[in-house]
Parts: sequence; C-alpha cells; structure tokens
Amino acid sequence: MVFTNVNILGCGIYHPTNKVHNDYFINHFKKKGIEVEGLLKHLEREYRYLSDDPDETVITMGYNASVQALENANTDINEIDLVVFASDTPEYTSPANAIKVLHLLGGKNAKMVYDTNSNCSGMVTAFDQASRILLHNKRFKKALVIGSMLISAVVSENDPISYSNFGDSAAALVLEKVDENKKRGFIDSTYITQTSEHNNILMPKAGYSKVIKGEFTQEDDRKWHWEPFDGSFISDYWAKLIKEVTIDNGIKVEDVSHFIFSQFTNPDAKLTLEKLGVDVNKLTYVGNEYGYTGTTSPFMALHRALEKNKINEGDYLVISTVGSGSTVVSVLYKF
Repeated sequence: MVFTNVNILGCGIYHPTNKVHNDYFINHFKKKGIEVEGLLKHLEREYRYLSDDPDETVITMGYNASVQALENANTDINEIDLVVFASDTPEYTSPANAIKVLHLLGGKNAKMVYDTNSNCSGMVTAFDQASRILLHNKRFKKALVIGSMLISAVVSENDPISYSNFGDSAAALVLEKVDENKKRGFIDSTYITQTSEHNNILMPKAGYSKVIKGEFTQEDDRKWHWEPFDGSFISDYWAKLIKEVTIDNGIKVEDVSHFIFSQFTNPDAKLTLEKLGVDVNKLTYVGNEYGYTGTTSPFMALHRALEKNKINEGDYLVISTVGSGSTVVSVLYKF
C-alpha cells in the first residue's frame, strides 16, 4: 500500500546574539516597585535573547533560520513550491514578509507565498496548513514554513509579563511530500477556540488605525500590551486535544514518544502530562534558555529535541501550543 506523506526534511533556528539574564529584569522592575522574580521562577526563566541590532527584523531573522533549515534539509530554495511566514510582529503588512524572505533567499520557483498570524499558535498552524496544502495540491512537492518574532521592537518596558519573559527568535521547517509504503509525517491536528481573552493581549494596545492616525494618548498605546488573565484552562484544553488527536487516529496517548508545548509555561506543560498519566521526561523545554519566543517557541524546542536525539524513527510526536484570544492547538506527527 502506498501512502502520500508530508515529512519534515530539515529544521533551522536563529536568535540574536544579545543574551540577557533574569537579573536585568528583576532590577528593572524593582525600580518601578514591581516584583517579577516570583513570576520568572514559576515560569522557569533564566535567559533570553533580545536584539540590539537596529537593522534586525523578523525578515532578516526568518532568512537566517531558513538558510539553516534548507541546509539541514539538503534542499535548494528553487525546489520550494510553497512559503508560509508566521509572525505577530511583522515588518510589513504589504508585501507579505514571506515574499521578502523568498527574495533574500533568491527563490525563483515558489508558487504560493503568504503570511499568516494566529499569534503564539501561528507557526504550528502554518505547519498544519502547509502540510495539508502539500497533501492536496498535486503541483506542490516542497514547502518552507517560517516563524519569526521580534518582541524587542514592540514591547513596552512597563509590561512586567511580556518584557521580562519574551525573547526574539526565528525558526524554519522544510517539508516534503513523498509517496512511501508506510504512513508517517504529518498526521492530524485539533483545535479549540474561546474568545474570552480577546482584549487581554493586544498589539498595538490602541489598535493600528488609531496608531497610524496618531490618535493615542500614551506611548505604550503603540506597543504590545498584556493584561493578566486566568490561564488555568490551558492544561485542560491541551489534555483534551491530545486525547482527541491520538484517539481519532487510532493510537493511545501512551503511544506518543515525545511532547512539545508552548514554551511560555512549563508548569502547565508538566501539569498536562500529569493529567494524561504521562512521564514529564517525555517533553523538551528550552524556555529557560531562549525565553518565551511566541510563535517560534515549539520549534525552538523541537530543534533541541532533534539535536539531542530525543526523537527516533517511528516515534509519534505531539506539538501543542496556545495563541492570544485564545486558540489552542495540538498536532500529531510521526517520524
């Protein structure tokens, strides 16, 4: 029997060189009378990378991650048919940042090239979309999926959650459609969306129309804004989606060899696995090293898991994350 699969051929990551320790943010907010040490300890932060290069953008970062991914995949950019770029800190809304990256890479043969945004779930969703497009478009064989976040360009230094926790980074995947005698690669995805947090994480706080027209009263109205909310629902939703995506595809949760989660809250990732009766050693966390990098964060962890040979041929992987508003997603993949 022949199966049409979409497999990950290569993964690449990039981060700026400026490495910042927790102490900087603890001291920064202490001067404002705000204590963030407990938050950073709870979320298991230590370092993050924040760009200090005025010429660095999500485009240049995405380019660097893409170069690495293409090299790791032994793929030329002119073999790529589809490019998807996920970011909630785009350098441009016209043209697509994906077109800008493709131009830097020297790509001449790509056919479908577009941007997407579902915030911190953006690159996982782009991976889902690109996989399904490859599966169902007979003209397409290979895709480049890029995620990039430059939080340092938009964050308010008065925002204790975002400023102290986030980091800048880009990640990229090369995907290939191929006919094989076994089923593997991208398998399926499941989602849940609720809108109760639609006003809690805003970029920009005042909305683009007011920022462009200059109709804002404070400098922070132009910036990223995070209003704290109760996120205790996340582990329940992740557990529900992981059960759904495994059972619906004829496997058990215990058949999954490795789990990748949003790198924002490792305690919620561990709690999810505890609710599922899964050993927490089956997850990879890098948020202590890179900070929380939003849309790229699951793929920063995936890159590390592959680098450390934590995932082997035949293993099932589930990637779960959550985006502003809120949208929760889990993707099932088999290596």
